[in-house]
Amino acid sequence: MSPRPFITSTEASHLSTVVIASFGSKPRLTHSGMNISRFFALHVMAALLPTAAGITMYGWRAAANIAIVVFSALLATAFWKRIGSRGHTLRRSSALWYSLLLALMLPAHLLSDSATFDAPRHLWAILPGAGILLTLVTWLVGSAGAGRLHPVLITYLLLAVAFSANMPARRVLQRQHLFTGDLYRSTPVSSYSHDGWINAVPLRDADALDVESPARRLTAYTTITEPHQQNWLSLDNLLRDELPPLEDLILGGQPGPLGTSCAIAVIVGGLFLLYRGVIDFRVPLFMIGTAMLAFLLLPIPLVVTETGVTWIGVAVTHPAVGPAKAITFACYEILAGPMLFTAFFLATSPSIRPMTRGARLIFGVLTGALAAALQLYLSVSIGSYVALLMVALIAPWLDHLFAPRTAY
Repeated sequence: MSPRPFITSTEASHLSTVVIASFGSKPRLTHSGMNISRFFALHVMAALLPTAAGITMYGWRAAANIAIVVFSALLATAFWKRIGSRGHTLRRSSALWYSLLLALMLPAHLLSDSATFDAPRHLWAILPGAGILLTLVTWLVGSAGAGRLHPVLITYLLLAVAFSANMPARRVLQRQHLFTGDLYRSTPVSSYSHDGWINAVPLRDADALDVESPARRLTAYTTITEPHQQNWLSLDNLLRDELPPLEDLILGGQPGPLGTSCAIAVIVGGLFLLYRGVIDFRVPLFMIGTAMLAFLLLPIPLVVTETGVTWIGVAVTHPAVGPAKAITFACYEILAGPMLFTAFFLATSPSIRPMTRGARLIFGVLTGALAAALQLYLSVSIGSYVALLMVALIAPWLDHLFAPRTAY
C-alpha cells in the first residue's frame, strides 16, 4: 500500500492558486511545506493580536463570544461534512479561520442573558446561530477556493440585516478594568472626553463606558439620517467635540466589533501575513490608499442645520476646511470602521481576489473607492464589507482582462 501523498491533487491546485496569486511566482509546494491547513494556520496566527486586543478592551464577554462562535461552527462542520457531495469540501482548518473572522467582526455585548437589565432577552443565541449559519453558507457557496462569494461576508451581512438593532456596539471597558471587566456594568456617557479614553478620569462603580461609537456618529453626520441634539452641526464641531482623539481609535479605546477596533493590532497582523508571503501587498495598499484619496475628493457635509445641508466637494482644497481637517476626517473614516480589517484579512482571500498582478491592483482600487462611497453615504460599519462583496463578483472579469497573451 503506497503512502498517502503530502497533499491531494485538489489541495495542490488550490495551493498553486494561492502561491501564484500572491506574488506571481511558481509554486514551491514541497520546499515550502505549505498545505491548506498550514495556510489557514498562518492566518489564525495573524489574527491572534486583534483577538488579544479585543479581549483586553471588551473583557471576558469577548473571549466567550469567540469561543461560542468557533465551537458552534466546528460542531456544525463535523455534521455538514456528511451531507451531500459539497460536505466533503468542508475542512476544519477553514472552519476555524472563518469562524474566528466572523467572531472578530461581531460586538462583544451579544453575550447577555435575561438577568442583564439593559439587554434584550436571549441575545446570546445570536452567537451559536452565527457559527451554524456560517457553516451552512460555506456549504452552499463552497469552501476555500471554490467560489467568488466569501462566506464570512455573506454571513455577517445577513446577521447585520436580521439583527440591525442589536449589532451596533456602545460599550468599551475603562482602562482600569481591562480584560477582567464586565461590559454590562457600564455607565452612560453623553460624549467623549477631550482627554480621550487613555487619559479620561475613571468613573466609579462602573467597569465600562456606554457611549455612541465613532462609526455611528460619522454615519449619522454624513448620511443625515439622525437628528442631532443641537440645531446645527458643522464638520469642525464633529471633529472637535463629537469624536474621540485619533489615538483612541488606533489603540482600540472605542465601542466597536471586538476584533476590528484596535487599528494597530490589525495592521501588525496584516504585516505578519505579508512577511510570511501568504497575502499580496497590492490589495491592502491600493484599497486603503484609494479610500483615503476618495474621502478627500467625494462630497461631504460642511454644515448640517434644521433647514438643510451644505455640501462641499474636494474638501482638501475647500477654503472652509483645508488639508488638515480633510485629512483628519479621512483618517477617522478609515479608523472608525472595519476598512483596515477588510483590507488585510478579507480582501486578500485567494477565493475572491484576482489572480494576476494587474487585476489585483485594479481590484484594490475599485474596492477602496466603492468602500469610501458606501461609508460616506450608507454606513461606516458595513460599507467596506458591501464594497468587497460587490467588487469580488467582477474579479473573474478582471483576471480575463489582464490575462497574459500568448504569442503565436
